[in-house]
Amino acid sequence: MKSAAVLFLLPVALLAQTKLTDDEIVWLDNYQTALKEARATGKPIFLEYRCEP
Repeated sequence: MKSAAVLFLLPVALLAQTKLTDDEIVWLDNYQTALKEARATGKPIFLEYRCEP
């Protein structure tokens, strides 16, 4: 079980350390954080509303 967790978490940790480029999309799920980021970078916000049962 531990080896399965390591095999899953190791790639996740490596991906988290990679540097993002300007053309990569980072989705934020907190509106206030997204608003601060948009104001700081001068970029627009793409806001999606969902109605899920």
